Amino acid sequence: MVVAVPSVWLSQRVVSSDGFASSAAEAATSVEVQNYFAEKVAASVEEATNSKVASDLVLPAAKNYARSDGFVQDFSEVARQQHDWLFTAPPPGVDLHLMELDITPMINRVIASAPIPIPVTIDHPVTVTVDQSQITAGSLEDSGKIIDILSWVTLIGAIVASILALIAATRRSTVLAWLGVGAILAGVAGWVLAALTKRVVRDRLAETEQAARATIEVVVGVIADHLTTVSLFVCVGGVVVAVAGIVARVATGRR
Repeated sequence: MVVAVPSVWLSQRVVSSDGFASSAAEAATSVEVQNYFAEKVAASVEEATNSKVASDLVLPAAKNYARSDGFVQDFSEVARQQHDWLFTAPPPGVDLHLMELDITPMINRVIASAPIPIPVTIDHPVTVTVDQSQITAGSLEDSGKIIDILSWVTLIGAIVASILALIAATRRSTVLAWLGVGAILAGVAGWVLAALTKRVVRDRLAETEQAARATIEVVVGVIADHLTTVSLFVCVGGVVVAVAGIVARVATGRR
């Protein structure tokens, strides 16, 4: 049970591309994330057109766009690119420390949604490169597979073992109380993992560009906070079950 809770969460919210994108979408409301991509869109337009004027025209529209629902959708797709970079083995000949994110859809949406026509045409993919000095492309591929297997094995094992324990027990109330304790420990393990994840990511990104580091930390923070919330609910559930077991044990003991 202690291993099942964090491993199932990791499998569904981190290893899963859909879960990772869903978690990252929640971070799209962060000011740090919005400002980072608004500035990257404007800078990319300047680089693509060799025109500072075009960049100045795009920046206000990019800031408005970054606070819209369209940005949440596009940012989710960027998160999928990040996920693929981490969990998929890269092709040969590429720099394993450079994460390239295609933000062309963002630029096109900014241009299309601008309140005044912007004379800018993007006819080729535009990418943002983030130097990940402590992380390499595909570095989590094997770990992801192990976590997926571990999550199913431990979840099924926890359920089956709990049922068998209750069936075989001579004092089911005592077993119920101990299952509650197990759930409490599982919640604590999840909480510790969430806190550790934030610290490890912060250390790994120490040499990354400030704006990019802040953006990634926000995304990871949202994901880790979700685990913290799940762990809290598991702890509360464990307390309820443990108390119910203790009350039942006391009652049956008196009889």
